[in-house]
Amino acid sequence: MNEKELTKRQTEMHDKIFNHAKENNLIKQKPLLMPIYDGVADIKAYISSNPKIMWILKEPYDDFTSTGKARGGDWYFTEHFKNTNVWKDQDMWKLMIQINYAIRNNLKWKELDYIENNSEMAEELKKTAYINISKMPANTISPNDHMWACYNIWKKILFEQIDIYKPDVIIFGYTFQFFKDDFKITDKPIPTVSGQWNADVYKKDNMILIDAFHPSRKGGEDSGHDYVTSIINAYKKASKK
Repeated sequence: MNEKELTKRQTEMHDKIFNHAKENNLIKQKPLLMPIYDGVADIKAYISSNPKIMWILKEPYDDFTSTGKARGGDWYFTEHFKNTNVWKDQDMWKLMIQINYAIRNNLKWKELDYIENNSEMAEELKKTAYINISKMPANTISPNDHMWACYNIWKKILFEQIDIYKPDVIIFGYTFQFFKDDFKITDKPIPTVSGQWNADVYKKDNMILIDAFHPSRKGGEDSGHDYVTSIINAYKKASKK
């Protein structure tokens, strides 16, 4: 698929997300609740990237009412990621950038430059497919029963997004459990080195599927190193199969 075709399909998908939210009575006016649209920020860069990487996380959040209810939306992660300083907002963006850059450049943790000194590295999120299971503003904590309900609402849209972007690698940020049965995964994961942040990895339909912890995971001083390394190693194991 070329840049023009994928741009058109992404625009159509954003319309589908809005209509799907409306059909499921998710859009509200008081407090305002509108979808937050995900996808790819720089489609040309995504198409030319190798491998093409998709992250699937849980749900976005925006603003809250005085009583703590989620509100907001009607904006685009695809625009958010065009800011090359976005990695300064949250540690999770920095970890995702490091992982993507390491995978695409065959690097280890100790070989990763600091993002502030590497403009190429800071561009990583722009050429990444970023997908949330739920497209609606939510709270900062996502219980499993709530996420199962979100997955069942958005499942058709999610698999259409996977089909549209055709990633070579999908990194699931503690979201693989929701997709596993629908991917018809029956094999055991490819063996990797175990550890606190160990990531399981599978191969399915020419895609590498990495079952990882969420990039906002909590841990000690070295947890960033361990988290990044676990996903890098999982990718390397699967790419040799």
